[in-house]
This record gives sequence, structure tokens and C-alpha cells, in this order.
Amino acid sequence: SDDDDDRYGGGQLDRVDTEMHFGGGNFDQSKRGRAAANPYGPGGGDDGDGGTGFPRHSMADVYRSRKEELDDMIRRRKEDKAAKAKSREEQVETFETLDESFKELAGLLQFRDKEQEKRARLEARRAGTLSREEEEMDAWDKEMKTYLFERRVKASDRTKTPEEIAKEEAGRLHELETRRMARMNGDFEEDDLSDISDEEGGRGRKGRKFQKEKAKKDAGKKSKKNKSAEKNPDELDSDEEDDTDELEVRFTADGLVYVDKDGKVVRKVDEEEGNRDDESSNDNVDDDESGSDDDADAASEEEEEGESESEESDAGIGGSADEASAGEESEDSDNDEDDGGAILAVGTKIRGNYHADEQFDGKENWFEGTVTNVTTDGKGNTRYDITYNDGDFEEGMKPENVRPMSKTKEEKDEDKEKVKMKKKLSVKKLKAKKKARSEMPYVFEVPTTLEALHGMVGNFASTGSDVSLIVQRIHAANSVRLDKNNKEKMQNFYDVLLRRFVEVGDAIYTSGDGGPELGRYDQLNALTQTLYAMAQDSPQCAGAVFGRRLGIMQKALAKRLRDEEFVAADDEDAPSAWPSTGTLLLLRALPHIFPVTDLRHVVVTPALIFLSQTVAQCPIRSLDDVVMGLFCSGLIIEYTKEAKRLAPEALAFIAGALRLFSNKAEVATEATAVPSFELAVRNNSTFVSLRKDVAAFGESSEDPGVSDLHISLEKDKISGEAMPAAILCSSLKLVSMIGEIYGGSLNDAEAEVFDEVSRSLLLLKPKSKSSPLPRFVANGVSEAAQSISSASSSASNRPPLLRRSGATAGQLAIKSFAPRMEDPTRYIMSKDKGKSQRQAILDRNRREYKREHKAATRELRLDAAFIESERRRDKEKRDSKAREQRNKNFAWLEEEQATMNQQVRMGGALLSGGGIGAARAKARSGKIGIKKGGKF
Repeated sequence: SDDDDDRYGGGQLDRVDTEMHFGGGNFDQSKRGRAAANPYGPGGGDDGDGGTGFPRHSMADVYRSRKEELDDMIRRRKEDKAAKAKSREEQVETFETLDESFKELAGLLQFRDKEQEKRARLEARRAGTLSREEEEMDAWDKEMKTYLFERRVKASDRTKTPEEIAKEEAGRLHELETRRMARMNGDFEEDDLSDISDEEGGRGRKGRKFQKEKAKKDAGKKSKKNKSAEKNPDELDSDEEDDTDELEVRFTADGLVYVDKDGKVVRKVDEEEGNRDDESSNDNVDDDESGSDDDADAASEEEEEGESESEESDAGIGGSADEASAGEESEDSDNDEDDGGAILAVGTKIRGNYHADEQFDGKENWFEGTVTNVTTDGKGNTRYDITYNDGDFEEGMKPENVRPMSKTKEEKDEDKEKVKMKKKLSVKKLKAKKKARSEMPYVFEVPTTLEALHGMVGNFASTGSDVSLIVQRIHAANSVRLDKNNKEKMQNFYDVLLRRFVEVGDAIYTSGDGGPELGRYDQLNALTQTLYAMAQDSPQCAGAVFGRRLGIMQKALAKRLRDEEFVAADDEDAPSAWPSTGTLLLLRALPHIFPVTDLRHVVVTPALIFLSQTVAQCPIRSLDDVVMGLFCSGLIIEYTKEAKRLAPEALAFIAGALRLFSNKAEVATEATAVPSFELAVRNNSTFVSLRKDVAAFGESSEDPGVSDLHISLEKDKISGEAMPAAILCSSLKLVSMIGEIYGGSLNDAEAEVFDEVSRSLLLLKPKSKSSPLPRFVANGVSEAAQSISSASSSASNRPPLLRRSGATAGQLAIKSFAPRMEDPTRYIMSKDKGKSQRQAILDRNRREYKREHKAATRELRLDAAFIESERRRDKEKRDSKAREQRNKNFAWLEEEQATMNQQVRMGGALLSGGGIGAARAKARSGKIGIKKGGKF
């Protein structure tokens, strides 16, 4: 065994064994010594050392001693093996004894039942009776298990800067635009056409035929499936159905053909079409092109197909006809017909008639060779220089003495594959050219006006997603991060996008979303993303443009409020003073572009003031105005909820909107903080019946729930029967939101802040016997009341806030801060010490006079300077007005004189004479193309 080998030297031989078997060592020395002493071998002479000093032994003695050593080693190994087997048996017996004793001990032990513990823990988790430690362990286990599903990623490159990202995107767009322009011009030199599919047909005639055949094939499959579905599944199909196979369209050297399952050509696609001119003309008409353009495209397609076919025929040896018939010719035919005058290319393998002109009696000797040169003689006839395979050559051979060799099957297959690949490539090029003509550009110039942007949209966009794509490409190709010089034009483009946003929002009010083609809401989302990206590129420019747009909105609001004063209160057809839908949607996108948590922001703060002024001052004449007011209130809450700022205008408007749905709206709206509601109920009977409309809607429809009803900014939906219920539900949801936002953050003043809203909720009385509200509205009222109650109860107990009593006379008196002065007659300065009383009074009067004189001089000097500055300002104002009027007159005179000179120069009897300077001299002289009388 291995242990025995290790114990006895790893199975190695002893030194004596090594010396005996392999030689070397003292054994060889003694052997050589004995051989030298006794050349006759062992026992062949003296038994002593023979004078050599080496004892002489016989071979028998040596082998006998070796056998004894081996027998002794074998005996020891057997003994060791027996001892090891005995110890192994004793060890096994000991283990068995221990196992038997362990079974007795195991019966005395109690192990945990893990399955029972799992079931008990699961029941405790369901019942919610887990301890805190067990809940923490469960949360930890869940978190650890979620890590198993996280995607493992490798370390990537560093995060790119915004400038690098913008540069890569711009480079990609310019590269795509370069490729598009090259394809339009037919340049495919560096184009791999990787984005063009091989399977689908193009927009050309053959592509449309392919698509037609594919559609017919799909229709046949569907009909066959329907027939098979109608059959009994236990019935077997007939042999005819098994034999009938559908034809497949393939590209071959002869064009598009139908091929059966065996690969045989059945017929060409062109033969089936025949002379269907009407159908082809109808197929060639595209959605975005006129009939004349389609004819031109069809002509260009035929020309390109003809060119590709001619190129293929030129590339072949014997022309396309020879290639098509090559498969039909036998391989052993040596006499190939000529190609009808086609010139053979250099390198073509041929069979030449060797020195045909020198042969006797027209004898022909055909040998194989290669065309090395193609020339023409003096008459223009083609001549070939041939090099034969045996090394001989011949120059100036006639075409009738040169025949191209028939190709092998491998060469024919290779040529067919080349022709097929050429046709595929030509089809792909045609597809790429048409795709480049139809797709929109990737790089646009920055439009500086809204009309220019609308022009781009009209030229290149057909859907709303195309419009969004144009805007994104304009920003990506002209970003400020690419070049700082783009700041000015991108600032103008930012204002254009804001105006575009407002126009799309106004279109939503009149026409809605517009369906999946227009997708106005998606357009607004894309515009918001672009506006945010541009604000990140240049925050100062974006803030300046947005602030200027807010100023325009505020001026328009002020003008509408002034005009509202001249409109009768009961005039329902008067234009609304509220901002347009596009303006409100732009303000809705504002918190997604700029931060709303700043204490003062150059854009957000004016926008918040604008919304507050709109809610507080705009009159209410219809449900549209109520919807706009609720939307503005929601925007104000959205602006202030993260910073926990109080919005009293929003609270007042929401409370007034709730009072419109009370039993007696006329009485309830008299105590609102927004006077517009009282005037609206008094002048418009629609607001009086809102509660009845909500009750009628609840009876006519299923219970929709408060969360399912939303206000809409679309005109058609505002006039719907569900809008009163949507207004009420939206107001209740805003009340619940207010309680969640401001609860516990108003310094124990929640009860006073929510007092108006609480009173409005109490006036609703959803379970009134005279006019009860639907159940879903009652549930919404209870939820809103619960939210306000919990927010108000979170405040600590304190006495309520009281109005201060009237101020006393001492509190109203103005405090005097005049210094207390001592009696000047008894005031003595240090310098007056030691003087007589008369002298001291005289010196004191002199000093006082000097101070007063200096003060009066200073006041007179300041007054003179002020008067002079005012006089100069008035004079400059008068002079500027006179100068402006004079410059205006001079400009008018110069314009009139320039017009007169132009008419004199034009001649044509417009003016004869007149003009000044060179014009008058020119008119008199008639030089430089102008003749007298105005004739040329």
C-alpha cells in the first residue's frame, strides 16, 4: 500500500540494489578491482585479495545475501499489513460501540421541531403578534432576499460630463444626417446599409408586389386554418391538401420568381401582374406624394433597375442571358455559342483557335488559355491577346476564334450567388435612397420665431411625435454645452418653445388631445423635458426668458381685469378674465423645471404671486371659471406643499367652491372671503342648481367614487353632466390634501386657518332630507372632515387667538427721541473758565453765531446744487423732445428725397428732372442707361 511504500523509502531500492542493477559506486570499483586482480573470473585463482587490497567473494555469496535481505523485507511488510488490518478492525468495533451508546443518549435528548416553529411564526406574522426583534429580523430577511434579484454589473467607465454627453449626441445626429444626404445623392461608398432590412419589400413596384403576395399568402393561411378548425379533429386530411403547397417568392438572376417546395421555378412575378396599369398606378400613389411624383419615382425605379441589370450583365462573362442559360447547358459541351458581340473581360478563361489564318484548308486547333488584353484594330474591330496554358501566346485574335470556356458547377453557383447578392444590394440601395428621401432631417437650424418653427413642423412632421422629435433634435444639435456662442439663439428658441407650449395648451381646451396622431398631452410632456434640459444647460437665460414671459402674463391679466369693469355682471358671453388653458398648463410645468422650495426664486415667486392674484381677483361667470380657479388653487398648493408655506388664497377659493353645493347657495356664499362667488350665484342661475345636478348625476350613474372623478380643462368635458360632481369631488380631495400637508406645521394655529374650510364642509349637509347628496360624495365629505379634524387636533391645548382691544392714548402717542438739553445760560465750557461772566457770554455768542453761519451756508449750497440739477434735468427733457422731433423730421425729409431720387433714376416718365446732386445731373445728361423721356 501507499503507507508501506512511504514507510520503506517510498518503494525505492537500496543502495546495493541500485549499484547492482545500474552500476556505479563502490560496487563497480570493487568489481573492477577484482577483475584486475583475477582476470580469470571468480574462483579462478587465489582466494585472498591477491595483493590488490579487495576481498574476493563468489557470485553465489552475493546473490545469497541479497535473497536474505529481500525475504526479510517481505516478512516485515506482511507483519505491518497484518498489524494495520487488526487496528482497523478494532477501530470499526469502537465506532460501532459508540454508535450504539449514542442511540441510547439520543433518546434522552429533545430536538427542536423547525417545521413547527416555521408554522407558528407564519401564524404570528399573519396575526400581527410578532415581537419587535422578530419584525426587525423579518425586515432584514426581506432586504437580504431582494439583493438576490439585483442585477450584477461589471465596473464601467467613469460617468460622463453633461458636455461630453451633449457632444456625443450632436455627433451622432450629424453622422446620421451626413449618411442621409449621401443616400439621397446615391453615394453608398462608406455605407454598410445595416439599418435596411432584406426581408421586407421596399416602397417601389417590386416591393409592393412582394407585400401583396405576402398578404395573399397570409390570407390563404388564415382561410386554411379556418377550414381546418371547422373540420372534425378526428378526421384525416385528404391527399390533395397534403400535396398542395404554397409558392414562395425568391430573388434569382431572372428577377422575382415563384418557387415551389422542390426549388423549381414556376413563373415570374411580372407575368402574373400582366398589364395591370390601373392597379400599379394606384399602388404607386403614396399618402404624402402627388401622382406626378409617383410617376417620377416609378420611372426612377425602372431606370435604377435597368442600370443594376446592365451592371450585372457587364460584370458577367457572357452576359446575363448566358448566365441564366448556363445551368441548362451540359458540363461537357465544348462548343459554346458566342454572346452576340459581348466583349470578354481581361482574365477570362477561353478556348482559342491557334493561328487560324495560317492553318491549311481551314483546320482548327483549339487550345485553352486566358485573355490578357483587349484591343481594337484600325477599323474599330475587337481583337484579343491570348496567353495559352502551355506558355505560348497569340496577339490580335478575332472574336470568332475565341470562345469562353464553360464554367464548372462550383463557379456557376458562385456566379449565381454574386448576382443574387448584387440584386439584393441594389434593392437595399433603392430602399435606402427612398428612406432617406422620406425621413425627416436629423439636424435643424434654430428657429428664432414661432412662425419658423411652425414652418418646420408643416414641412417635416405628420404626427405629434414627429413635432416632439424635431424639437429634441434642434436642442441636441445646437446645445449651449456644445458652444457658448449658441446662448443667444437658444435663448430665443426657449421663448419660442414657451409660446408653442401655450398654443398647444389652448388647442387642448378647444379640441382636446387630438387622438394618437396629434397627442397634444404627449407633446406637452416632451416640451417640458426639453425646457428642463435647456434650463439645466443655461439657468440664467432660462430664468430671464421665463420671467419676461411671466411679466407679459401679468400685464395681460391686469388688462383683462380693467376691461372686466366695463362688462355687465350678468353678461355670460363676455370674454373670461381668467388666463388661458395654455398659460395654466405652462404654470403647471413650471415646478418641474425650477425648484419651488427656495425662499425666493426669480421665476417661482412671481408665478406664485400671479396665481394668487388670479384666484383672488378674477370674477366667476361660468363653470369654466370655477374649473380654472380650482386648477389654480391646486397649483398654489403644489408650489407650497414641500416648503409648508400657507396659501390663504387657495384655501379661500376652495371654501367658496364648496359653498356652491350647499342647500342654500345664495345665503352660503354671502360670507365667503372671495366675493366673486356671491356675484356668480346672484347673476347666474346655473350655480344655484349645482347641488341638484350632482344628485341627478348620482342617480343616473353607478357609484364612481371620489377618486374616479376629475376636472378637465377641455371645453367639451367642462360642459358635460359629470362636471359639477367632478368639481365637488376635486374640492374635497384638495381639502384632504390640505389637512395632510399643513397639519402640525402652523404653530398651533390650524384651527383658525382651517376655520373657513370647516364651516364650508358643515354647510354641505350630505344627508339632508330635502336634497341629499350621493353616497360617494358623502363619503368624500366625511374623509375631508376627518382630515381637517385630525390636522386641527394635532395642535396643543392653548387659549384661542383673540383680537386685541383698542389702543390707549399712551400707546397711540409717538415716542419722542429729542435729547435733553441743559440751560444754555448756565452752560460753561472748559475754555470759558477763568473769564468774566460778560466775556464768557460774548465768546459763547460768537461761537454760536459761527456755527449757525456755517450751517446756513451748507444748507444754501445744498439747495443751490439741488435746484441746478433739477433745472438741468428739465432742460435736458425739453431738449430731448425737440431733438427727437427734429430727427424725425430730418428722417422723413431724407426718405422723401431718396424716394424722389429713386424715381428719377428709374425713369419711365415717373419724374422728369428733380432730384439733387448726381441724380439731377444724371437725369439731364441721360447717361448710365437712363435716356431722356424715360425710355431705355
